[in-house]
Amino acid sequence: MLFLFVLVKRRNKKTIHLREIERALLPLKHDEVRGVVIPDGIGGLLEIDRLVLTEHGLLIIESYPISGHLFGSEQIDQWTQILEGRSFKFANPIRHIHNAKYALQILAPKLPVHCRIVFTADSDFPKGRPEVVSTLSSLEQDLKPILQTPKIPASSKLGWQRVLRIARTNGQAVLREATS
Repeated sequence: MLFLFVLVKRRNKKTIHLREIERALLPLKHDEVRGVVIPDGIGGLLEIDRLVLTEHGLLIIESYPISGHLFGSEQIDQWTQILEGRSFKFANPIRHIHNAKYALQILAPKLPVHCRIVFTADSDFPKGRPEVVSTLSSLEQDLKPILQTPKIPASSKLGWQRVLRIARTNGQAVLREATS
C-alpha cells in the first residue's frame, strides 16, 4: 500500500510540473511534438523532450527533474548537484541542447531556434544560472524575450513540416506522408 501511495505521489508531482511548463508555453505554442528523434547532422540521432512551434520560430525544451543546489556553466563538462550535503556530478545539459539546435538549423535553416533547459524539481543556482537554463519558477519570465523576437513569415512554417516529416517518435514517423 505504501508503494502505491509513493507511486501516485510521484506521478502527481510530474503532472504538476508538466502543467506549469504548459502554462508558461501557452502564450507561445502553436504546435508541439514530444519525445522526438531527429538526425544530428553527422550520422547520429538526437532525442528532444519537447519541440514547440511558435510565431517566433522553434523552441526546444529539455526538462531535468534534478533538485538541490546546482553548479554549472556552459564551458564545463560536468555540473555538480549538492543535495543533503552530498555532491553528485552530471553531464552538462547545455551541450545536448546546443547540438539539437544545430541539427534543427540544418533541417529548417529559415526558422530561428530558441532553447530552454528547465529544472523541474526544487533546485537553485547559488553561483548564477546559465542563460539558457530555467527553473519552474523562472520559466515564464525566461520565455518573455522570445516574444520580442521577429515573427516568422507563414512560408517559414514549411520548415516545421520538414522537421515533422523527418522526425521520429517511438520508431514511428511523426507526420505520415499522404499516399496517392
